[in-house]
Amino acid sequence: MKNKEALLKLPVIKIFVYGTLRQGQRLGFYLNGAKFIGKFYTEGQLMKAENGSVYIDHAYNNVVTIGEVYLVDFYCLQRINHLEVFSGEFPRGYDLNVLPIWKQNHNTDFEFNEEEKQWAFFYKRRNHPIKILTGDFVDDFQAIEELEKILVSSEKIFEPDVLVEQMRKKLSIFESLNF
Repeated sequence: MKNKEALLKLPVIKIFVYGTLRQGQRLGFYLNGAKFIGKFYTEGQLMKAENGSVYIDHAYNNVVTIGEVYLVDFYCLQRINHLEVFSGEFPRGYDLNVLPIWKQNHNTDFEFNEEEKQWAFFYKRRNHPIKILTGDFVDDFQAIEELEKILVSSEKIFEPDVLVEQMRKKLSIFESLNF
């Protein structure tokens, strides 16, 4: 088994970015060193809030938001997490989550075909306060810390899609308790 440091440096975290983190955009440098996988899309309306932050409203069906997918290591994800969750750049209203994505072809037909659906991490805008189910701030579920635990506790190196699926299961349990 590799040591913790080596495991956290592996680019196995598949992340979908759709705003200022895209190539050529203002904050694209946060992904320096990441492996560009390609252009993808997801279902949902791209929205811009009053404060200028951008988010995907998943209440809209048959509408696409176009973005890019990268493979990043845990340290790159920590930088992005700091930007999206803690910095003054954006409101503290985003949480690490997963969403379905589809590879964008050269044509303009956007289909939400189940057979071609993939999953990736992304930062989801909070639409409501999140309950701290344990009643203890110290024990609150933190997706980034949970992802780190998964990465370093395994005897094997994760494939990006397997890692996303592991977190998707954990996040779905957590979210079902919060609604």
